Amino acid sequence: MTVAAPMPPSTRRLLNQPLVLAVGFAILIAISVASIFLVNRSRDDAAQVTQTLLLENVLSRIQALVLRAESSQRGYMLTGDQAYLSSFDGSIQELGPALDQIRLSAAGDSGRRVSADKLVIQVQAKLDELRHTITLRRAGDDVGALAVIRTDRGEQLTRAITDIIQQMQRQEQEVLDARSASSHVSGTWLLVVNLAGVVAIIAIAAVALRLSSRAADALRAAKRQVENANVILEQRVAERTADLQEANNEIQSFAYIVSHDLRSPLVNIMGFTSELENLRTDLFFRIAALRDKAGESDAAEDEEMNRDFEEAFGFIKASITKMDRLINAILELSRQGRKEFVPSTVDMGELVEGIAATMAHQLMDRNAKVTVSKIPPIVSDRMALEQIFTNLMDNAVKYLRADVPGLIEVSAKQTVGYVTYLVRDNGRGIDPGDRARVFELFRRSGPQDRPGEGIGLAHVRTLVRRLGGGITLESELGHGTVFKVTLPRQLVAEQKGGTRWLST
Repeated sequence: MTVAAPMPPSTRRLLNQPLVLAVGFAILIAISVASIFLVNRSRDDAAQVTQTLLLENVLSRIQALVLRAESSQRGYMLTGDQAYLSSFDGSIQELGPALDQIRLSAAGDSGRRVSADKLVIQVQAKLDELRHTITLRRAGDDVGALAVIRTDRGEQLTRAITDIIQQMQRQEQEVLDARSASSHVSGTWLLVVNLAGVVAIIAIAAVALRLSSRAADALRAAKRQVENANVILEQRVAERTADLQEANNEIQSFAYIVSHDLRSPLVNIMGFTSELENLRTDLFFRIAALRDKAGESDAAEDEEMNRDFEEAFGFIKASITKMDRLINAILELSRQGRKEFVPSTVDMGELVEGIAATMAHQLMDRNAKVTVSKIPPIVSDRMALEQIFTNLMDNAVKYLRADVPGLIEVSAKQTVGYVTYLVRDNGRGIDPGDRARVFELFRRSGPQDRPGEGIGLAHVRTLVRRLGGGITLESELGHGTVFKVTLPRQLVAEQKGGTRWLST
């Protein structure tokens, strides 16, 4: 048996020191949050830089493709070679996806979107101008084509495209510079935060190590105090246990002596009752002889007197029989209190089925059956277990209802170190007011229309307690009762000073 010793002051002070650790962990959380924020910010800067570089690359490609298309157009106009048209068509095909990419990249920024729209319009106008001259040249209208070329519209469109592209590149360069600076600042702060986090972790680890060392010292001191207190407590418990065992032995001896001494006068009462019966016969014979001698005859009066004697002797004999049963019950409980248990492995399923087999005639008379679920074995006293479950099952059969087929179910639930066996029936049930009294000696519940002296359940409770367990019941009047017997998995042999049990 163990108890908690009073907590020393040093231990109570140490219990306040987790506040220091809480502050340290709060700092770590703040550093982690800051690190996550800076990492995400750096990631956004990197994404913007990537987008800017991609956009600049696309702008340069568009400018190159426009110039290549213009060069191909001029080559065709001068030579009429179809190879220049193939180059022109290839440039046109590549410009389409490049312009789509410009639109997509600028969709999230209003400034970029305006510039991109202007660029697309100018490029489309330039391409239309180039296609127009090529169409005229193909149609043989060289004069018309040259007239279009001699105008400055193509040069204006090319200059406008170049200006828009340069403007957009300047904007992207500004964004690139800003994002690069922001990324540099974020990287610097991330480095600072991480260094601070490393320092904080080292400091917290040092504080935690120091606190753990002090706490371990305090706990060891507290443990020594608890062990000392437990030694004293164990001694006191052993003394109280010895006193209780001695008192229990005295009670058992007293019960045995009282019941044994009551039997002697009871035997005398039985003997003198028989003598009185013989004297009654002789008395009536003499009265009859005297009446015959006196010439008197009153058979009716003699018959009434004889019935009175028979009734009185019947009451005396019934009381003697009942007292004999009660004395036997007290003697049996006294013997059980002094009995030494012998632990052995008991197959509970086999034991319960064996009890049910011995009750087959009673079950048949009451139109009842017993079902036994798979129940675990235990190490305990076999004879005590047989007496416990025989009493419970006999009690269940005795109080079954006549209006429904009787059913008695035996099952089990396992917990750590213990097994709870359940004996369930669908009988009369027990009135709530009687549930606490049915385990008392000479107490019975409900109508007294079944034989018995109210000893069985008291005997069961005594045995269960001595086996280191407990018994409870649940019942609903008119629907049945469940007796729950909780026993340790393993009972250790009795020694001087009482029963010991070990649950595994």
